Amino acid sequence: MTQLALSTDLQVITAEINSYKQIAGQSVYEIGKRLKHVKENDLAHGQFGEWLNTVDISWRTANRMMQAVDQFGNSSTSTNLPFAKMVEMLSLPESIDRSEFIEQEHTVPSTGESKKVDDMTVKELREVKKALKEAEKSAEDAEQRAQRAEAERTLAIQKHTEQQEKLLNQIAELNKKKGRSKEEEEQFGRLIKENAELTASMRMLQQEMAERNLTMEKQLHDLRKLQEALNKTRGVMESSFGTALAHLAGIPDNKEAIETVIIFWRHITESLERNRKEFSQIIGIELEVLEGGTVSNRNARSPIIIDAETRE
Repeated sequence: MTQLALSTDLQVITAEINSYKQIAGQSVYEIGKRLKHVKENDLAHGQFGEWLNTVDISWRTANRMMQAVDQFGNSSTSTNLPFAKMVEMLSLPESIDRSEFIEQEHTVPSTGESKKVDDMTVKELREVKKALKEAEKSAEDAEQRAQRAEAERTLAIQKHTEQQEKLLNQIAELNKKKGRSKEEEEQFGRLIKENAELTASMRMLQQEMAERNLTMEKQLHDLRKLQEALNKTRGVMESSFGTALAHLAGIPDNKEAIETVIIFWRHITESLERNRKEFSQIIGIELEVLEGGTVSNRNARSPIIIDAETRE
């Protein structure tokens, strides 16, 4: 049998390997569908684990393959991914739509590059997944703190209400009584004062809850608008830069073109620096663009890597 000669071009070999990895991913997906079918329909008659031995697949591998079918079954692009990437994405937060995740670009924390899953290494995908989990955990913690604070206020209002009902009953009883003694008059005055204090306290708690809800609504609104504005800005810039580059490519040695580009970069650098300072003042972090596009806190002892990619 004649052995097919392999290419000596590294790019060709790289492309071939990636192609075979995709084929492997498709095969794993198809195997997963069949494993799931056997298990769900009890075709092995209660002996699914033993039957796996006959096809030389471990329980762990079979479970991952079936999970891939469950999580990526509605995505036509996922079947073209290598199995290693599928496995990494199995543990993504449940709130993340797998199909959208595959199609969208994500910022790799260590490099600041924006890439789709198909263009990432497994290591880069792992970084993105970790950043997403940390962001979701922070959001969950913040929400839990807010819920606890609201629960505490609600409980305080409930206790105040119960206490006020008792006070009002006591006040009503004393108010009915004729010829109250001096002690009863003093008690009546104390009860009236306590009731007024409770009413004021309840109003304050209710106002705090209302203000918190309004603040949260405004913050969510502003966050959405911020993301829209930054995404729009980036999109317009990338589109305009692409158009400018296309025109420049036609006249690379033109003196006037070179002068135009130099003037442009001076102006855009000044504008970016001015806006960077304004952003830094608002968020309280001295933003500094590093090599590779990452952003750090210039005042921190060690760089704080910020995911500059806004997620929708």
